[in-house]
Amino acid sequence: MTYKALEVLLEVVGAIIPILVLILFFQIVVLRKIPPDIKNILSGVVMAVFGFFLFILGAKMSLIPMGGMIGAFLSGCDILWVVLFAFVMGISVIFAEPAVNILAYEIEEVSSGYIRKCVIVPTIAIGVGFALVFGTLRIFHELSLTYILIPGYLLMLLLTLITPEEFVPIAYDAGAVATGPVAVTFALPMMTGMAIGLWGEEGGIIGLGTVGIIAMCPIIFMLFLGTIYNRKKKNG
Repeated sequence: MTYKALEVLLEVVGAIIPILVLILFFQIVVLRKIPPDIKNILSGVVMAVFGFFLFILGAKMSLIPMGGMIGAFLSGCDILWVVLFAFVMGISVIFAEPAVNILAYEIEEVSSGYIRKCVIVPTIAIGVGFALVFGTLRIFHELSLTYILIPGYLLMLLLTLITPEEFVPIAYDAGAVATGPVAVTFALPMMTGMAIGLWGEEGGIIGLGTVGIIAMCPIIFMLFLGTIYNRKKKNG
């Protein structure tokens, strides 16, 4: 336990230090100005490091192994129940994803309440729910990732052309935040655990690619949402 905690702490510090050095270099060497609230900034950095440390340590101790065990159990269940569980789980993890809530809040603020947070978060959540359904079907039927990604990206490109311009960046940001720490640390181990349970240790590779599907589906659903808003705007 102590060794794992130290290992995680070194990972977090190693990830934060280059960013901190770059910011300080720009602030002191380029701008030649030390921020007046430097103490608050450094305190925030310390809290961020501590928060990242606790999250990653917690994920390695609980979310990742738990996801793997759940996936292994699901591999022995009827596919219909597994698909239903994956859909509900995909929706649930997004409601717990901090980055999604922050993005939805920013969109509502920038659009002056025109695009509501209570619409954005469920749309992204349903997209991730379908992503895990596609991932589950792919694992159970040993499908190539291209059978999901190629049609998905073609649909995404088509929708990008017909969706109002203001919704396109929102949709693509939605795909980015959907692959946040909560979704990835639980959904990916669950899918790889399911693949190992079905096809053995070497079959675990089939579970990979889940994050790519998760990134794609919310974009498609948000683009669909954009076309709906556009139609309402024209009718209104």
